[in-house]
Amino acid sequence: MIDFNDAEIQKEGGQGAIPEDSIIPFKMTIRPPKADKQSDIHSLLGKSGKGNHYLDVEFEALGTFSGRKIWQMFTVAGSDTAAKISMRTLRAIVESARGISPTDSSPAAAEGRKLSDWADFNEMTFLLKVGTIVEQNDSNKNWYVNNTIKKVITKDDEAYLSGEFISDKPLPALPTAGSDTKPTAGPGSSSAGGPAPTSPHPGTSPAPGAAKAGNGAPLPPWATK
Repeated sequence: MIDFNDAEIQKEGGQGAIPEDSIIPFKMTIRPPKADKQSDIHSLLGKSGKGNHYLDVEFEALGTFSGRKIWQMFTVAGSDTAAKISMRTLRAIVESARGISPTDSSPAAAEGRKLSDWADFNEMTFLLKVGTIVEQNDSNKNWYVNNTIKKVITKDDEAYLSGEFISDKPLPALPTAGSDTKPTAGPGSSSAGGPAPTSPHPGTSPAPGAAKAGNGAPLPPWATK
């Protein structure tokens, strides 16, 4: 049993190639570690050289930016400080996916924050606010606009029911290939996907048989688990 009730509520922070502050549904998948990196705690956990146990996670965007991916490692054991930060974000993902308010301490909410196994995260869909960061590839020295988690949108956020929203903020400009100078924020386009849409995109329409939140209320139409 994996219980997220004692994990801290998430705090905003983060980085992405989807425009800054866009709100996008993402699907989560745990990438199994290579045999020589596998943790002795669980087959889906990897183990670092420092003895930390981690989840190697892939987040895939749904909707307008379908296929856009974010990758992130979450330390869940070993370093107490790193694990506390990871569990805070993972808790928010569970709450977003299951329609649980972060401040809800009811028995139903407490039960909803529990997973029977790390594998329960696979295919979990949640709502995410993205940020943007410019990073240089170590191999080819090219610069890219990448995505990372800025904030998981949970039930208490007014954007939760709306679903996808594409911000009109421009992507950061990219420096020339081979340059070691990181640019300041400004208009630009993603090296992977071209110019991003700049108008708000409405949430999807409710589907028949919508999933239920932990308290019995229907989940938003973007939620699939």
